[in-house]
Amino acid sequence: MCRVVTLNNQDFCHSKCSCPSYDKTNICKRIIGVASYFKLFAIPLEIKNLPMKEKRKRAAPKKAIKALVRINK
Repeated sequence: MCRVVTLNNQDFCHSKCSCPSYDKTNICKRIIGVASYFKLFAIPLEIKNLPMKEKRKRAAPKKAIKALVRINK
């Protein structure tokens, strides 16, 4: 699906986007990305250096072990 970002060059916080997250919060990742691309916003190095989450494995999740199992000693 195509999203339309209308960028305000003087103040990127007043830019607009056509995505549902913009409707809820009045800012979205597309506005920040376009503003960063045109050098209107600098993303801090602390944010850039954060590790990304691991992707979920394709297989079905492992079966859980029984919670009420006694261990005999």
